[in-house]
This record gives sequence, structure tokens and C-alpha cells, in this order.
Amino acid sequence: MSDSLLCAIARHDTVVLDGAAGDFIIGHTMVFRHMRHKTLMGINKACLRTRFCLTNEIRVMLDSADVLAYSTAGNGGVLSNGQKVHEERERVTRQLLIDRFQDDHESFRSSGCIQVSHCRNITIRGLRLQGPGAVDVSGNDLLGIDHSMYITVDSCVLMDGMDGNLDITSQSDSIVISHCYFGYSEMSYDHMNSNLVGAADRVEADRGKLHVTYAYCTWGEGCRQRMPMVRFGTIYLDHCRWECHTPHPVIDVRREATVIIESASFGKGVQIPYRACESSRVEWR
Repeated sequence: MSDSLLCAIARHDTVVLDGAAGDFIIGHTMVFRHMRHKTLMGINKACLRTRFCLTNEIRVMLDSADVLAYSTAGNGGVLSNGQKVHEERERVTRQLLIDRFQDDHESFRSSGCIQVSHCRNITIRGLRLQGPGAVDVSGNDLLGIDHSMYITVDSCVLMDGMDGNLDITSQSDSIVISHCYFGYSEMSYDHMNSNLVGAADRVEADRGKLHVTYAYCTWGEGCRQRMPMVRFGTIYLDHCRWECHTPHPVIDVRREATVIIESASFGKGVQIPYRACESSRVEWR
């Protein structure tokens, strides 16, 4: 299904997915690369769903190995396939999945829906994107945007991304996310970190880029962190709602970021509305 959809999008300016006949199953992340002036939209509750998912059996296996007791900072190592991993929990999780599926290529890590890369003027509207469940394996984002401009994501539901639900990185600019819902179900295991803007403090090429508007968006149950986490960018949060339960900061403002928050609504489960570092700026309206 991934290759057929990509072929249709490459050939036509507008592609409409009709959910009346069921979900669209994605075997691997569809990469929109160097595309211009494209619209992908859904009707009748159209859903793009990853083929791989974290089954109850997989979650039981991870629990049996006491995965959540391992550190998420340092103490990594080398996997049986020769790949080096920096974090202990990720190393243990990935090795368990490699052994379970006898998959040295770790194809499960490519379980996202869409990556928008080096594109301009792309609209994604009215779709549900259903990921495999969040787990700490440095897997693909459910929807990722990199090196792209004038991207609109409107009226979408984004659930259970393996890594992020929607990450915006690599000098992307002029992005609008409107009327979207982000969440995680019981399918997710850990790493429920929903939205990232700017990949790392060291990526100074993002300076002056990453202008992103979130308008009338909701972060719902299951979201724990990064709603969003921002570096370098200028982010406008307009009439957004945070209805999750988490002890972590929901808006995390990092290096040289500016975040403007207008008409926000925080549910009772939000203990820390925001955290900001010294080089950032937060403005409330």
C-alpha cells in the first residue's frame, strides 16, 4: 500500500483517501521527497495505519525483561547486529525485538506513516494516522517534517507514534498545524513524547527558521512530554488544549526558542504547564 499511495501522490496534485472500505495499511513510512503543491486528504474517517504494532504479547515480553527499570541516559552498547546504541533502555528494547522477530535489519523501526522531506506547499487534511505504539527504539515518527516550507496539517488525529507523533526539524519553516488531536492509547509502551520542533541544541542551522503555528489543537490522554518541545524556533500556540495527565512539563522551551501562548486551556491533570531555559522566551496572552 505504501508504494501505491506514493505513486498516486507523485502523479496527482490532490489525492483523496476514502475510508468507507477500511483502513489503509502502511508497511513502511511513505517519504514525500522534493514534492511541490500536493494535497492528501481523507473522507469517511480515512485512516493510515502501520502494519507493525506493539501487541499485548510484545508488551508482556518487555515487562518480563523489566525494560522500564533501565536508564534512558547513557549506558548503551552494541546490538547483535553491530549497531551502536547510546541509551541503556533503547539497547535492551531493540535487542529484545531483534531476537523476537529474528530481524537484524530492525524493519519494525520504520513503522511510521509519512515523512515530508525537502517539500514545499504540502497539505495533509482530514486523516487519522495510527502508529504502532510508542516505544524507545529510535524509530520513525508518525508524521515527520524536515527541510520543508509551507506545510499545513489540518483536522487530523495522530495516535501512537513509535517515536514522535509529529516532529518538525532541519530548517523547516512556515508550518501550520490546526484542529489536530494528539494522543496515545494502551497500545503504547513508553516514550510518549508527542511533538518536537528542532532536533537538538547543537543544530544551529535551525536558528531563524522553525516558525510553527499550532491552532485549536488538543493533546489528549497518554501524552507525557513534548507538547511541544522547542529549540531555536518561534512557536505560536493559539487556543490549544492540554487534557493529558502528566507530571512532566507539557510545553518545553529549550535553546533560543520563543513560544507565544494565547487562550490556552490546561486540564487538571497538567501539573507543570511549561518549562523554559535561560536562553528562551515565553509570552502569555
